[in-house]
Amino acid sequence: MGALIRAHDWSATPLGPPSDWSQALKTLVSVMLGSSQPMFIAWGPERILLYNDAYAEILAQKHPAALGRPFLDVWSEIRDDLAPIVEQAYAGEPVRMDDITLFMLRRGFREEAHFAFSYTPVRDEAGQVAGFFCPCIEITAQVMAERRLAAEKERQQRLFEQAPGFITVLTGPDHMFEFVNQAYVRLFGDRGYVGKTVREVFPELEGQGFFEWLDQVYATGERFVANHVPARLQASPGVPEKEVVLDFIYEPVIDETGIIGIFCEGHDVTETHIAQQALAREKERLEILNRIGSQLASELDLDTLVQAATDAGVALTGAQFGAFFYNVMNQQGESYVLYALSGVPREAFSKFPMPRNTAVFHPTFSGEGVVRSDDITKDPRYGKSDTHHGMPKEHLPVRSYLAVPVISRSGEVLGGLFFGHERPGVFTDEHESLLTGIAGQAAIAIDNARLFRASQHQIAERRRAEEALRDLNHTLEARVAERTAERDRVWKNSRDLLVVVGADGIFRAVNPAWTEILGHAPEEVVGRSFLDFVWPEDAALTQGGLDDAAANQNLTNFENRYTHKDGTPRWISWHTSVEGDLVYAYGRDVTAEKEQAEVLRQTEEALRQAQKMEAVGQLTGGIAHDFNNLLTGIVGSLDMMQTRIAQGRTEAIERYAKAAMSSAQRAAALTHRLLAFARRQPLAPKTVDVNKLVVSMEDLLRRTLGETIQMEFVTAGGLWLTRCDPHQLESAILNLAINARDAMPDGGRLTIETCNTHLDRTYSALHPGVRPGQYVCVAVTDTGTGMPPDVIERAFDPFFTTKPLGQGTGLGLSMIYGFAQQSEGHARIYSVVGQGTTVKIYLPRFYGTVEEETEAAGLADAPRSEVGETVLVVEDEPVVRNLIVDVLKDLGYRALEAVDGPSGLKMLQSSRRIDLLVTDVGLPGMNGRQLADQAREHRPDLKVLFITGYAENAAVESDFLEPGMEMITKPFVIESLAIRIRDMIER
Repeated sequence: MGALIRAHDWSATPLGPPSDWSQALKTLVSVMLGSSQPMFIAWGPERILLYNDAYAEILAQKHPAALGRPFLDVWSEIRDDLAPIVEQAYAGEPVRMDDITLFMLRRGFREEAHFAFSYTPVRDEAGQVAGFFCPCIEITAQVMAERRLAAEKERQQRLFEQAPGFITVLTGPDHMFEFVNQAYVRLFGDRGYVGKTVREVFPELEGQGFFEWLDQVYATGERFVANHVPARLQASPGVPEKEVVLDFIYEPVIDETGIIGIFCEGHDVTETHIAQQALAREKERLEILNRIGSQLASELDLDTLVQAATDAGVALTGAQFGAFFYNVMNQQGESYVLYALSGVPREAFSKFPMPRNTAVFHPTFSGEGVVRSDDITKDPRYGKSDTHHGMPKEHLPVRSYLAVPVISRSGEVLGGLFFGHERPGVFTDEHESLLTGIAGQAAIAIDNARLFRASQHQIAERRRAEEALRDLNHTLEARVAERTAERDRVWKNSRDLLVVVGADGIFRAVNPAWTEILGHAPEEVVGRSFLDFVWPEDAALTQGGLDDAAANQNLTNFENRYTHKDGTPRWISWHTSVEGDLVYAYGRDVTAEKEQAEVLRQTEEALRQAQKMEAVGQLTGGIAHDFNNLLTGIVGSLDMMQTRIAQGRTEAIERYAKAAMSSAQRAAALTHRLLAFARRQPLAPKTVDVNKLVVSMEDLLRRTLGETIQMEFVTAGGLWLTRCDPHQLESAILNLAINARDAMPDGGRLTIETCNTHLDRTYSALHPGVRPGQYVCVAVTDTGTGMPPDVIERAFDPFFTTKPLGQGTGLGLSMIYGFAQQSEGHARIYSVVGQGTTVKIYLPRFYGTVEEETEAAGLADAPRSEVGETVLVVEDEPVVRNLIVDVLKDLGYRALEAVDGPSGLKMLQSSRRIDLLVTDVGLPGMNGRQLADQAREHRPDLKVLFITGYAENAAVESDFLEPGMEMITKPFVIESLAIRIRDMIER
């Protein structure tokens, strides 16, 4: 840059030769060139730019042309962003920016860039600001990296949110919540986690070990894994505690500085834990029953018998104590009690009398049946007996009470089993059933013992009793096995999916049909979430269905897709029922039915397409017929002109020219209608007074509709203006009127109405693509046959028509809809069968004024060029290019011409004078808009006139054009082109 600055012709700039520069400027240039940091200087009233090598890299393709140019001209595309900052520096105020976002053109395309810089004002000897000095750093890469990091963090959090298990992220030694997912909130409640420590959120966990485990992980950096850990939770004081059982992992989060936090992930396994405990209890009960059954079947000692029965009862029921009281008659015929105790020492009964046939004990000792009470102290029979042998009435601390009589096969009451607990509501139906079984076994054992003692001859009877007991047990086992086998046959042989799933979405069981329908073996499915198998697009739908089913809202014909093991989808129709926290579901594979329905839909679509193609054939045939007629008028008129000129007869030439022009204009109108159907016509928006336009069409409409149609115009007072193509609006109203006439074959009333209206956000939400705001509405209403809803839904579709074959192409409403959409408006149909139809066109309100119309002048009257004015014409069609060049020359302009974008750009990059660029939009390769954009990099103030038949990105001029650009549509009148060129050059 030092070499470039020395070689630069500074005498041609406002700074003058370097020998005249101030000492301050020379010093700054020296400092700047010696720095490796990007720096530049803006000097003088013109803000002339000087910079170093590092800043040249920022300028990119603007270097070296930027040297010695005004700073804001170099960065013209961001002038509006920089101008206020530059003015502030020139006002003597330093400016510092840590991050400014700019959209720059420096490599041939618009790009986002970020900079940190400071503008330091520099004063001259008189104390006035002569310029400013700027060191800067481009931080674009850093900003983009931070964005990517933020996006990655957001994506990770979304994954965490979707995880089936609970997840939280804790930071710092105090374990402060940084993030929790929804599963965490559902399990532990909404406690306002973020920004609080674990101890603040869960004070009730003190002493349960969780805080200590967190401290250990943070101190050692070693993960902690826990399985089936109980946690007692209390959401707020006064709220009952609840206990959950958790599987979880504490994983330290480590960066280059060390441990910065802890990641926690886990699952609520309370149901699994309860199920395992219940299974363990059931296993324990079976072991106890097997043991007591064997013992009672073989034991002959009464003391051992009654003690074993009592011990088994306490073990099976969880009672605090149990007793077996056995009635024995002594030799004097008096009754005394042989008893056993379990759970408490015998001394605990020392001050209580033995049970006797009182009100409470009578049902048991008389064999009337089982007595069970959730609170025996509330039994009216409790405590009603007198003292026994002079001893006071005292009672054991018992609330829950269960007593089962022990009755021999002969019906003799041998005694009773009694169990108690100080808490109420302990004993259940299951406990009653278990103890009844033990009492029966004890009775058999006691009978056997008594028989053994009485006589050895009764051994055979004992054996028969044992055999009867074994038969009973065998019969019971066989019945249970039969019912289990029946259920298993249904489960295994079902051709539909049978599923047991928890409210958490985890499969508890699936039947073998899963393999046949979805390809997965049951063991591959059980224990995993439905999210592992459901089709990804149906995950949210399925989660909602599961939530409804778990809330006891049984599903019927609920359809979703599951992923087959081969990766293809399968449609399943589900029915559900719920018991507790488990959802029982069966699903039928309806994939084949869906495929058949899709084949039917495609067949119908193919039929509709064939109908459309037939309509296209009718359309193209009609267009070819019309174009042949028009071309005959054009070719014939031109042929007659040539003949008359060759004969030297010029009196009729004007008549033939007018005839050719008339046919050409009709062809242009037909082309515009085709473009309207394609929704690609280049509209020419103007400010429109819709009331005035509608009223002006009255005569045309009355002649078109005939005498059987009564017409009424209802125009709103104070109607807003709109901005659209008035010719297309007239065509749309005429089309609607003709449709209305066809819907009233026997005559009727046609009403054309205008009004102001407002489409709110609710309407916009129901009709995608409609922007809320104020609109001018044109409504065309008939009293005809009307349309059913299915016809309304398709009425705007191209080629859709309800008219007989050959009487309609289905293009009219499609063109109206396309015009409304291109005008940033909306169209809507309201209809009732047998009553009539209303079609409304909504056009956005315009706040400007109506433009005055001017009559087109002839080419002879067109304004002529001033001396030296030059126009560059870029057009790939030779006839059009030569025509425009001839017109320009006739009007006194210097005309340059190019056949394509690159050759035109080469002229524009030269130093020759060019006052206006006239270019076709649809050039091959580099199109007209690309040519204009690149030309304006070298000539920022270049004026551009675009020529178009239609352009994909230029359907409405205001959306396509920038300041200094205008558009004219083919075919155009030569006089209009000449006037437009003069107007643009003079602006």
